[in-house]
Amino acid sequence: MRNRLKALIAGGIAAAILLAAQIVPARITVDSGIALNQMARTGKLAGAVRLLESQYRFDTPAGLRALHDFSLVVLRQGLSDPDPFERCYAATALASYGDWSGREIIGQALDSPNLFIQKAAVEGLAQAENSDALGILERFYRLSGPVSQTIALQALAEVKAPAVMPILVSAAKDPNSSGTFWAVNGLGRMGDRAALPYLQGLLTKSIDPMVRTEAAHSMILLGDRSLYTTDALEEGLGSSDSEIAAEAALALGDAHDPATVEVLEATVSSDRAAEQLRMAAAVALTHYGSRQGMPLLVAALNDHKRRATYLPGMLDHLDFVVGRPLILRAISSSEQQLRLTAYEMIGRSGGEADIAVLSEALAHTQEPIDQAQIAWSLGRIGRPEAIPVLLEVLQNPSSEVRYTAAEALARIADKQAHN
Repeated sequence: MRNRLKALIAGGIAAAILLAAQIVPARITVDSGIALNQMARTGKLAGAVRLLESQYRFDTPAGLRALHDFSLVVLRQGLSDPDPFERCYAATALASYGDWSGREIIGQALDSPNLFIQKAAVEGLAQAENSDALGILERFYRLSGPVSQTIALQALAEVKAPAVMPILVSAAKDPNSSGTFWAVNGLGRMGDRAALPYLQGLLTKSIDPMVRTEAAHSMILLGDRSLYTTDALEEGLGSSDSEIAAEAALALGDAHDPATVEVLEATVSSDRAAEQLRMAAAVALTHYGSRQGMPLLVAALNDHKRRATYLPGMLDHLDFVVGRPLILRAISSSEQQLRLTAYEMIGRSGGEADIAVLSEALAHTQEPIDQAQIAWSLGRIGRPEAIPVLLEVLQNPSSEVRYTAAEALARIADKQAHN
């Protein structure tokens, strides 16, 4: 056969051979895609994963496309899940990739009298961050009552798209409304200094000390470190309300002003300061590279009341590098909310080395909520090394875990395809 092939090539039939070589893999790819889709639709995910891994390499454009498409096929199965939360998750996750096959489900969730289902839909649309999703979210906000509007603002505070800014500015016009805090929070996170005049006006007009403190915090995040802003934070730090004082301490951490280190250190060491405030000051110090407050945070991690009450809300404000040892310890906590927060922090700030950390945590938990959060975090890290782990997680019997893994795989495939 080898000699015969050489003769054919020498006889001028090389082009035909090359054409055939191109056609056969294409046919195999198409057939594999059909088979993968059929297996995913019928729930034969173990076989589908084996076929996917045998036919594709995930360091090639074709392999990444196949992984992306397969992941969305799995997500579409979630549209018929009996759990309304899983249907909503699948529908909004698909929408983030421009697939609106779950539009009706999203509409039903937004109209639901169950505020938790409403919240799931709103948060999913906010995370999608495409123009269609944000348009739906804006209409929902405009047509809703105060409670649903606050739910929408909480979700919009996480979005950095310019289209969101008019909504947040409008919501912040009333200096004392229930949604103002979240609107102000979102304006600070957005990073657009055009929001500064609105925040400055709010700082002047509001009589709500928490709103004033959050306005000053957002101004700090936008680069306004004027005396007027820091005075407002110092005012908040001295509040008898420990929540306001703690928020002011966290803001001083984001200020990156060395002049505040002494105040924060004194707060951590104070026997008269509220526990919540001392912990916030300890967290703030990590943004200055200081570990002075870490013993206090470790003690809180070992104390049931403090780790359940205060620590989850503090943990995601830690500087990731300085606070990493504490975050890794929190993964083993008996408090699920603390574990989930730690997983999320690793997803948002971790890197390749943290894939092994999350994989080990995955191997030691049977809790579907934990497994789903770990899958989410692996997707946010976005490294190809997480693909084999997530393909294994994709076969989990829990729909919550399965659909989260599918969305994470689609995210990684998209990220790697554009690198």
